[in-house]
Amino acid sequence: MTDFLTDEDKQNPALVEAMEAFDEAGGVYALVEDLLDLSQEASEFDPADIADDDGNPSIDCRLRYHDGAWSFLTGDSSYDQDHRGHWGASSVGVGLTRIGANSIAYDLVEQVLDSIAQGE
Repeated sequence: MTDFLTDEDKQNPALVEAMEAFDEAGGVYALVEDLLDLSQEASEFDPADIADDDGNPSIDCRLRYHDGAWSFLTGDSSYDQDHRGHWGASSVGVGLTRIGANSIAYDLVEQVLDSIAQGE
């Protein structure tokens, strides 16, 4: 998924390795589908049970890269027991469109890549 990487980024083996693994895991298409599925799941909950601080129903989601593998996690992050790796975080509400899911997907990946580039 070279559209995420600048020419300078492509000189960083850790970023190249991460994006190769991302592509192998299905890339943006798979992540967008996961986000759309999560939005559908959110619609099945009582809105009061999943309301964010502004009262909008949403579910937290995180994208993680660790030890060469990507994972997509959902729900309250306080239940995450393993905090190693590089992370991106967002939330998904009811009625997410494909365009919105694309935007969230790109943002999550950019957060992870920024963490990798900073060596966190």
